[in-house]
Amino acid sequence: MKALACPHCQTPVSDGARVCSGCGAEVVRGATRRERFFTGAVFAVAAFLILTVVLRMFQIERGSLLLPSPKSDGALFIFLGLIGLLVFAYIIGKRVAHFLRRSQVRFYRVYRHQ
Repeated sequence: MKALACPHCQTPVSDGARVCSGCGAEVVRGATRRERFFTGAVFAVAAFLILTVVLRMFQIERGSLLLPSPKSDGALFIFLGLIGLLVFAYIIGKRVAHFLRRSQVRFYRVYRHQ
């Protein structure tokens, strides 16, 4: 196993450890919550833009809008499907961020003052 050095106390920390044995700093691997959120949001926005372009292409090609009237029964299912697509893209983006940053290691230490 590969040993890391804790930046707070310089104690060697094994590759599988979750806490530094010297100072108690938490060892965190992967993307931060903010990085995962941002990547997921970028994926959702990209999915929305791609969907908009594709629907516009179909509208130009056919001469009419591909979507049904808002008063029809199928419109609710299409709306829920679009929301599902955006949520799916967001989740995929979060997983991609976690996968790409899986080798990133950070040490967090909480200082408590009395």
